[in-house]
Amino acid sequence: MAVYKQSGDVINYTPVAAETAGNVVIIGEDIISVVAADIEAGQLGAHYVKGVFEFDTSDTFAAGDNAYWNSVSEEITDTDTDVYAGRVVEATANSKVLVSINFMPEYAGS
Repeated sequence: MAVYKQSGDVINYTPVAAETAGNVVIIGEDIISVVAADIEAGQLGAHYVKGVFEFDTSDTFAAGDNAYWNSVSEEITDTDTDVYAGRVVEATANSKVLVSINFMPEYAGS
């Protein structure tokens, strides 16, 4: 039996350290999330895990490309050893890209 709790676009998460709205956080090993509003350490707060967001990037993308998050450089990359973030919706200016994130891990063959 399952009991509905929330839509899944936003999840609640309690961070160890304070987080700022817009920061990208990896929950567990492979759930990419974007902080919805400032959260104090140890306080429950909202993280977006689905939606279209603009990210910084140094790589070149086309719509439909896979996108990955590199937590060291704090940008979207095309490196498949980074954390899968989702699919590129639109390549914008040279240093920006719109990515549709979805917390589900990358599917084989995608």
